[in-house]
Amino acid sequence: MHFPEKLLTLRKANNLTQEQLAEKLEVSRQSVSKWESGQAVPELEKIITLSAIFDVTTDYLLKSSEIDDLSVKTGMLEKQQQ
Repeated sequence: MHFPEKLLTLRKANNLTQEQLAEKLEVSRQSVSKWESGQAVPELEKIITLSAIFDVTTDYLLKSSEIDDLSVKTGMLEKQQQ
């Protein structure tokens, strides 16, 4: 999975709209939309903030790794079951 897919998955798993995520990041909803569609990439500062919001590492957001994907998906499932 690549960054746009990860961002979309994490946002939806945390029940956030693009607008709500944009407010947390102090950017426009259009910026979040462009990131999720792969038309743009956020600044490093925003990537660090995203990692804090979603409680994942910056490595997870930026690198493509099936092991990381599985561990984050497992964590999201556990969070949903609580």
